[in-house]
Amino acid sequence: MPEQTTLLASALAPGSSLTGKSLSVSGLRKSYSGTTVVDGVDMEIAAGEFVTFLGSSGSGKTTTLMMLAGFTEPDSGTIEVDGRDITRLNPGKRDFGFVFQQYLLFPHMTVSENVAFPLQLRGVSKTEIRRRVGETLEA
Repeated sequence: MPEQTTLLASALAPGSSLTGKSLSVSGLRKSYSGTTVVDGVDMEIAAGEFVTFLGSSGSGKTTTLMMLAGFTEPDSGTIEVDGRDITRLNPGKRDFGFVFQQYLLFPHMTVSENVAFPLQLRGVSKTEIRRRVGETLEA
């Protein structure tokens, strides 16, 4: 069975009152030591949509996600969130993330605490965190 990696294009569940952000990728390309590992990725992901990358080991799933999150710089191409180019933006300023299928979250935290953690880092109020975590986990 192929390895699977899941991209969460929105931090909110589909159908929630908040819709998240759209993602547009055009011509994304990455090479290492002369070997192309991602070549010309194009995709449009609507706000609130979940997308799964499915493919064999070494097919470029993780590299693509690392470029989307800003941890790996693409050789070429653009990444836009709600029409804003974030291709060269620092990862901490993207307000964007992804989750691997293998749960590499904080094992000492509950599911709710793991979901709340990035909101806490952004200084969201406790009331708003409770509301958003509850809304997300109810879906």
